Amino acid sequence: MNIRIGRSYVIGALFVAAGAVLVSAAWFALRGPDSESLSSQISRRVASLHVKLGTSESTDRKALRVRDAVMAADFATAERITADVLAHSQTQNWRYYPFDAFVNSVTYETAPQLGQRLSEWVAKNSTDPIPLLLRARYHVHTGWAKRGHDFAANTSPERMAAFAEQMTKALADVNAAIRLDNRNPYSFWLKLRILQGNGLSQAFLAAFDDAAAKHPAYYRLYDIALSTLQPRWGGTIAAMYAFVDKYAGKAPEFSPLKLLYLDLYRYLLSTASVGCGARGGDREKCVVAVMQKWVTPALERHVVDALQLYDHTDQYQFSLAVKRIVSSMLATSGGDTYSGAILQLAASNMHSDTQLREDKPGGRGNYVVDELVAESWHHKGFYQNEVAKYNEALIHARSQPFPSEDEKDSAIADIFEKLAGAAEKQHQFVNMIAFEKAAVTLGLPWNQQYICYGYYKLKHYAEAAQACTDAINSTGNPIARYWRGVVYRASGKPDDALRDLTKVADSEGYFASSAAIDLSMIYFNRHDDQSALRVLNKYTFLYDPNRTSRADVAVSYNNRCYAYMQLKELKRALDDCTQSLKYGSIPDAFRKQQELVKRLGAHKKGS
Repeated sequence: MNIRIGRSYVIGALFVAAGAVLVSAAWFALRGPDSESLSSQISRRVASLHVKLGTSESTDRKALRVRDAVMAADFATAERITADVLAHSQTQNWRYYPFDAFVNSVTYETAPQLGQRLSEWVAKNSTDPIPLLLRARYHVHTGWAKRGHDFAANTSPERMAAFAEQMTKALADVNAAIRLDNRNPYSFWLKLRILQGNGLSQAFLAAFDDAAAKHPAYYRLYDIALSTLQPRWGGTIAAMYAFVDKYAGKAPEFSPLKLLYLDLYRYLLSTASVGCGARGGDREKCVVAVMQKWVTPALERHVVDALQLYDHTDQYQFSLAVKRIVSSMLATSGGDTYSGAILQLAASNMHSDTQLREDKPGGRGNYVVDELVAESWHHKGFYQNEVAKYNEALIHARSQPFPSEDEKDSAIADIFEKLAGAAEKQHQFVNMIAFEKAAVTLGLPWNQQYICYGYYKLKHYAEAAQACTDAINSTGNPIARYWRGVVYRASGKPDDALRDLTKVADSEGYFASSAAIDLSMIYFNRHDDQSALRVLNKYTFLYDPNRTSRADVAVSYNNRCYAYMQLKELKRALDDCTQSLKYGSIPDAFRKQQELVKRLGAHKKGS
């Protein structure tokens, strides 16, 4: 979930409020602030969700304990927990559970201290593949954070060099881990993910052949190989078809590999969207035209057959696999015609439906289908409909069987996270806090910044600062640190804000540009233009549209234009205001530009 806040410009203030939440009125009737305290409102809402602590520790909580142990240099505890998770992991139809999710959660953070501690663990346990594998995953996260996710051609050489350095380290670690123990299929997938960063290559293809030979039942190997055969990585449409025909076409009738046909359809749609976006014009019309050329009648038949696997395999695992694929399709720009058709087809084969309201509420249904329908409404901006389907998903998830309590709690927690996101979009901040508290209670701890952000929007700054601090202490959440900085700034504690925002900006991770701009604003408000300029010159990513949003690039140039004006460097100021207008239409930038042209003209005449 990505919480954004509007930006204040230096001159001619403009504030755009962040989106917020919608919750069904049938769930919560919001009382006025005078009739009930905020804490009472939140407690009542949390209680109405009927959430209780699970009887088993969630995979996410285990991952968090490993991260905390590593950060504390308690490698014995980290090794014990990780070894236990690995011992209970198994290759299922479309995943290696729970190790896949566990490793990603341990290393989701890119703090340098975590990398240092992992290196200490590797040095101390040189014959153990686990710390090598975790450090490799850390390098992958860090590398992509430094690079960004744009095409290589649109990424600066400096950022590509930093990315290459991290990938080289990651590859060395994962190769070492595989040499020590080649029984872990995740290691082979991670190696392919590392090699994918350089596009389709002979090294990638050789690594895939090796991985598939050792772990032929691990579906994620085939999925990442098919993904890398897309034209964006250097492959071709013909190569994608050939790959799927080779592995899915020759597989037994009800093999999990048959789902590669649906994955192929997904990647064709994604490729069409990327290409059509680059051309401009009507993206959806373009996507339809391209897909009509690429999608063969045979592929359509195979997709139908693949979705019929539901009745011939583990239905829970199938639902999760389909959710991953269809969710990606629903988020594909210009792909509504095709993602909607696939969603309907999936719902029919999974004995559910895509109706907004069930004919018999609480009847038979699949919670994953409900979630996917909710996502489709989300992408269309109909948040009330989104909430209605997530409410249905809760009913169905609570009534259907799961392989374990952990997985049931995780599924329900994820629905509450989505409801918190819908609440944010409709400014229902009390409900947003309640939903996020429910998700945390069920063992999903990573997005606690929703709680502190909600208190911030409600102007309860003391509670917001405490909630942010709790999130930072429990998960190291860098987004929570950003919001704590914002809370400190709003509550008149600029020195505390400077400390938090500087750490976020220095990380060059998510929210770094927002933090850097906020830092400059604190100094401007102190009339310390020189310090504001120093901040704006320090964080060069502020002016890189491949790293920072165009809106923030425009704001950064505009703010630096103002700083140069205040310091009488008029030519530099004019250059920055002119650059600002290339990335956005900030009225104040126009005004300053005109003023600067006049002042510079008068200066020339006077000289």
